[in-house]
Amino acid sequence: MKHSVSLAIALLSLAMPVDATQIITPAEASRVVSSGSVVTFAPVYRVLAPEQGLETGLGLRVHFNASALQFNGVSGLFAYGVQPAGEVMVDTEDFDADATTDRYVILAWVDVMAQWPGTDELPLTLGAVSFNVKNGFVGTTYLRTTAIDTADGAAFQSTPMQVDCTAAPQVALKLKGLLQGAYVSVDGLMRDSLRSNGLLPMSQPYSAWGYAGNETTTAALLATTGADAPVDWVLVELRDKADGKTLLASKAALVQRDGDVMDATTGSNTLGFAGVVAGNYYVALRHRNHLGLLSATPLSLSATPTTLDFSQATTQVYGKDVRSVQGSVRLLPTGDANHDNKLIAGGLNNDKNIVLSKVLTDPSNLDIRTNFQLQGYYDSDLNLDGKTLYVGLDNDINTLLANILLAPDNTTTSTNYILLGSLPASGSTP
Repeated sequence: MKHSVSLAIALLSLAMPVDATQIITPAEASRVVSSGSVVTFAPVYRVLAPEQGLETGLGLRVHFNASALQFNGVSGLFAYGVQPAGEVMVDTEDFDADATTDRYVILAWVDVMAQWPGTDELPLTLGAVSFNVKNGFVGTTYLRTTAIDTADGAAFQSTPMQVDCTAAPQVALKLKGLLQGAYVSVDGLMRDSLRSNGLLPMSQPYSAWGYAGNETTTAALLATTGADAPVDWVLVELRDKADGKTLLASKAALVQRDGDVMDATTGSNTLGFAGVVAGNYYVALRHRNHLGLLSATPLSLSATPTTLDFSQATTQVYGKDVRSVQGSVRLLPTGDANHDNKLIAGGLNNDKNIVLSKVLTDPSNLDIRTNFQLQGYYDSDLNLDGKTLYVGLDNDINTLLANILLAPDNTTTSTNYILLGSLPASGSTP
């Protein structure tokens, strides 16, 4: 194997046209992976050269960080003139000018008739170089390429592939839920007014709840439209299987118009909980002004995603089922403006007064009008349309009142009835 690679290097230096520029770019410019997973580097070849770009071949070093990645092998190599792949070598001369990429493997193609890469159209994917992400490595590393010999041959240009390694999720979850305040029954989706009006914050909004997570989203995800457009931030919790009250892990995420909950950074509909061992957990879905829900029983969670869909009538919830009914779907009820896990329209600690107070005390409401429209991202915006409105069309009070008046146990249709949430109180939020 070593002799074949050495011969390839010698032949490559023979007849390359000096004016040629051979260019390598990765098929993927960047990739987010988790510890223990596999990442593949696919070099894409093109050339700027006379003679229709025909060369004597190409010799590449593929550089990697041995502390982060373990070389797996190569596959699907372009067949014309291909040589056996070289063994992993220590980059003692730092060919790629990156001290962190301390190993390389050689790939080579040779054609002494200078007809390489033949009649195949460019750009051309030369193959796939596979690596395992080492368990425990978290951070950013790069896969780089350098040419074996260009002193008397072609010029060479290359672009590195960035690999962002995250801690491996030990349990994974696919979660779905629909928020009543934003739900539009005509199309079966939630409105994304907060997003379309530029009101969704880039960082998770649950710090006031004691949640200290640092989740952020990206401008690209907030620019998503259609059924996958983000509606608002939600908080997902894993609780102890013994009682459903002891909080073990939390994650702030974004809920899409179709109800799928997605990772706020990657956009994946699979939520990973790093550092959580596989086992049975209660799963809670919470929102800043809707009543939260908890799974009826602990779910078995592992690295293979488990699915929980709170929008389905067949999905049982913990305690009394307080979900709002809209045809065949079930919704998290809106109206909990003061986050006390109750919906109250009249009496002590009612949610209606929270909305009224927010409207009347805003500095821009100079005339202190009850029909003033307060634009912005506020918990008092119970229908998530981007404005807090106490009275008038599309106000935030009517749905709260309907939830209370139409509650099955409110047999007297009293406005003073208190609709208790079914989510059991927990300790401090991790």
